[in-house]
Amino acid sequence: MKVLVTHPGRQHSHQAALALEAAGLLAGYWSGVPSSPEQGRFVPRPMWRRLIRYAPVPLPAHRTRWSPTAPLLRQLAHRLPRAAAQEIDFAACRIFDRQAARRLARLPLAERPAAVLACEISARETFTVARRLGIRTWLDAPSIHHLAQDRLHGTTDSARLHARIAEVKNREIELADAIVTVSELARATYVEAGIDSDRVRAVPLGADLELFAPPAEEPERGPGAVFLFAGAPIVRKGFDLLLEAFGRVVATEPSAALRIVGPRGAEAARAGMTFVGPVSQAELAAEMSRADCLVLPSRNDSYGMVVAEALAAGLPVVVSDMVGAAELVVPGENGWVVRAGDGAALAARLLDLAHPPEGPALLRAMRPVCRASAQEATWDAYRGRFVTLVRELLARPPGSAP
Repeated sequence: MKVLVTHPGRQHSHQAALALEAAGLLAGYWSGVPSSPEQGRFVPRPMWRRLIRYAPVPLPAHRTRWSPTAPLLRQLAHRLPRAAAQEIDFAACRIFDRQAARRLARLPLAERPAAVLACEISARETFTVARRLGIRTWLDAPSIHHLAQDRLHGTTDSARLHARIAEVKNREIELADAIVTVSELARATYVEAGIDSDRVRAVPLGADLELFAPPAEEPERGPGAVFLFAGAPIVRKGFDLLLEAFGRVVATEPSAALRIVGPRGAEAARAGMTFVGPVSQAELAAEMSRADCLVLPSRNDSYGMVVAEALAAGLPVVVSDMVGAAELVVPGENGWVVRAGDGAALAARLLDLAHPPEGPALLRAMRPVCRASAQEATWDAYRGRFVTLVRELLARPPGSAP
């Protein structure tokens, strides 16, 4: 009774695989990102640095498989116009799905898993084969339901591509014995879409409390509040709302600063803003140690791992109510929650926190409470919750809802 995990990239799939391996329940981990340097030993080093940005996964080599097609296609997509890049990204997921399905079909009977956990958009063919072989099908759903996404912020995909993605997602949901989301917020969107609530389970994600930790010595801080945004500068993340809100803040409190970590968008730098660019996890932890408050005003964030990481680093947060990790926030103790899409409410909250000396002093006094509040958002806690769910699901026969 073991479980196969498949994913065209990585996200949190390796944490699920590590949890299963520790519990003696891992059949295999097939991914688009190598689990070990040995898997990419034939890849030229310049290409390796572009393709691989993740640490090795401590899993037995005989349980891991690497399918390089998806990351190679995605690297190509980054060099192309957005419309072409979106088409290629979709194609990469579909190719990975077909590869995993063929590999699953060829497994000897003795090596077949009892269940397969496959990521959305790359699960349809895998689940079709699994159903034929009597293998349980569990959908790894890192995003909220696509109907909720459409309602909250629409899409930048072409109408044709959007319809194809929705068709694949709907079929995967039909084929799935269970759907595993990363937050209760995400789970609710599946239930709202008409999915039987018993089929949808939430397993909140975690953070690395060793990497994301308060600094041993507090850095010297100025009188103004330093806000931090970490993520893609896109509408879904509410980046447009943040720019407008911070513009109001800095006009009143010029000592305030906003540091933006992530890929550079088309926006020009404004007063008080600094574009840091993409950084490693260690560099992100360093940015958090220098900031006073993380801001994530997403219109839709199924979880928002950066919130758990910020709290672990002792950093208060301001998040929208459409961020799954908002469930970690106790208003006034380790952060605040504002309504998604409400730029005025966001600006008002940031203005209060930026007003010296009271605002920055309040944020800095909250740091110990923030760290304590992250204790249930560790990867160890996630792995424990996930294995508990897996054991429950394995007790059910294939093809039946939980």
